[in-house]
Formats: sequence, C-alpha cells, structure tokens
Amino acid sequence: MHGEPIWDEGRAAGLGPLERLVYRSNLLGSDRRITNTGGGNTSTKARERDPLTGAEVEVLWVKGSGGDLRTAGPGHFASLYLDRLRGLEAVYAADGERGPKTAAEDRLVSLYPHCTFGLNPRAASIDTPLHASSRPAA
Repeated sequence: MHGEPIWDEGRAAGLGPLERLVYRSNLLGSDRRITNTGGGNTSTKARERDPLTGAEVEVLWVKGSGGDLRTAGPGHFASLYLDRLRGLEAVYAADGERGPKTAAEDRLVSLYPHCTFGLNPRAASIDTPLHASSRPAA
C-alpha cells in the first residue's frame, strides 16, 4: 500500500454520496498507518430529499458509534439534518458547564436523535459536531 494509489476514480464515479463515503471509509480503515482497528470516523455532507416535504435538505452522514471503518457498510452511518445539528450549538453554548467529559456534553449527545434524518436507527458518534462545519453540502 505504500506509495500506491488505492482510490479508483472509475469505481467511485458511479457511487452516490453515502456509497462513496462507505468506499472512502473502507479504504482509510484498511490502511493501518492511518486507522486503528475498530476506530476512526468519517463523514460527508449531501443534499437529500426530505421524506416528508420532498424539499432538498442538507444531510450529514457520519460513521456511527462502534464498528470498524475497514468493514463499515451503509448501515454503519448515522444521518442527521445538518441545520438541526448546527442548531444544537446554541443549546450547548447556553449550558453552564461546557467541555469534554461534562454533563453538558452528555446532554448534547442525548439530543442527537432529534436531528435524525430518514428514521435512521444508527446512533451518531459523540464526535458528530466536529463533522458539522459550516461548509455547505455538495
């Protein structure tokens, strides 16, 4: 794997956003110089059709808790409405005891299910807000 490109643009070209994320995640997870077994986290932002309104919305697909990037499939990724997830920033900012390993962090994680897109049962990673930058979905 050293020095040899492993990305196959021909294979990736026909994939949708989630499938392309799975492909990229599997490649990253297979390279032990980058990702520990069972570790790692990847995400992508995509425009999807809201199942209720039919409107196009921004969705964050992020590897859920548990699992291995090397073997992750589509069912290993949580999907969240990006605007709702970004709205949690104000909730967190209003909490008095912010920071890693605090009750505020636990309260924030407990709100992730309210951001779920498409009735996806996969639990979002605690690191999900790190993937919700303000860069728009492709």
